Order: sequence, then structure tokens, then C-alpha cells
Amino acid sequence: MTNFTFSKSSLTAALLAGSMLATPALAVTIEGNIGATTDYIWRGNTQSSGDASLSGGIDADLGSGFAIGVWAGSLGGNQTDDSANYELDLYGSYGFALGEIAMEVGYIAYKYPGVADSASDFEDIYVSAGYGPLSVSYYVDADVDDNTYISIDAEFGLEDDWTLGLHFGQEAFETAADDDDAAISLSKGDVTFTVSGDEDDDTRAIVSWGTSF
Repeated sequence: MTNFTFSKSSLTAALLAGSMLATPALAVTIEGNIGATTDYIWRGNTQSSGDASLSGGIDADLGSGFAIGVWAGSLGGNQTDDSANYELDLYGSYGFALGEIAMEVGYIAYKYPGVADSASDFEDIYVSAGYGPLSVSYYVDADVDDNTYISIDAEFGLEDDWTLGLHFGQEAFETAADDDDAAISLSKGDVTFTVSGDEDDDTRAIVSWGTSF
């Protein structure tokens, strides 16, 4: 379950760059990305059973703040005949500015093709706000209003083109206790090293790589 925040960067890998398709009424920028990580972490929990994961996606900037995209990531080798071996995300967003605050509202559909129980699929509606190096994102399950997630993220440029990322998130459920997660990351170029911890999961060290085209 890919973790979308306002910056769409820090803990995993790279999106963006591409070609331009233009018409008199609409300019669409198509962007692609591929990535690999030693462990697919989402909201502090492994989604790939601790295995490595490969991913890729395509994003389209429709202009005027609107964007759509698709992303797929493998879920590791520890799967059964009744479980999905990859995740497919479909999403759309609208970005705008309120003074110096960058805003984004969007929708994400998380799909698990091949899984026996289609109830595993779900959707999030979110809103994000970014100011300087800080961003705050709030997600609500489209089907269960009491299932929410809030994340606070910060990115700071360091010397020699290094970037420091900080993350804290809290997930609330309708029928379960809240679950907190936190992470710290260092990035340079296409490579990110992350230490991620969660109340109900082990602290994990992850190396991720991503590039765009």
C-alpha cells in the first residue's frame, strides 16, 4: 500500500520526468517510475513479509492542478494460492495553493488482484497541506469513516546533496486500538536508507532505489 503524502518522496522512491503531449486545450505530462526496496513498508508495517519488492508506475499531470496515476508493487514471495502477489493502486488528485500553503486533495484505490477475498480492496480519500519543509496528510477510509490515518512529514536538505526525512503517523480503526509509526531516512540521488518502527512490528532498516523516465 503505497504511502502518499504531499511530497510523494521521502521513504521510498522516485517519481517524475517525462514527455509532453499537447493540444490547444490541454497539456498532459506523462511520467514513469520504477523502484526496488529491500522491504515494502506502509504505515510502519511490512507489506511484503520482509521480502524485497519491485514497483513501477505511470503518472499523468493533466494541468490546472489535476493528476491521475497507476502504481503496482510486488508483495514478496511468502504468499499462498489465496493471496495476492502484487498490489495495484489507482489514484487521482487536485493540487492548489492557499497563500504560501500548498494543498492537495485526492483519492486512492488499493487493489489486490488474485486475492480470494475481494474485501481486501479499499479506498482512501485524503487531504494534504505543505509549508516549507513540513507537510501534514489526513486519510479517511472511503467505506469506514472511523478508519483514519494522519501523517506528519519533514524533509531537510543537508550538505553534499543529502536529504534528511522525518515521519510520524497514527492510524485509528473503528474496532481496534490506535497504531503509531515513525521513520527517519537519508537520501542521496536515487538511493534512500530508512529506519522504520511501529508499535506492532519490529524496527526495520530498509534500502530503496528508484528512478524516473
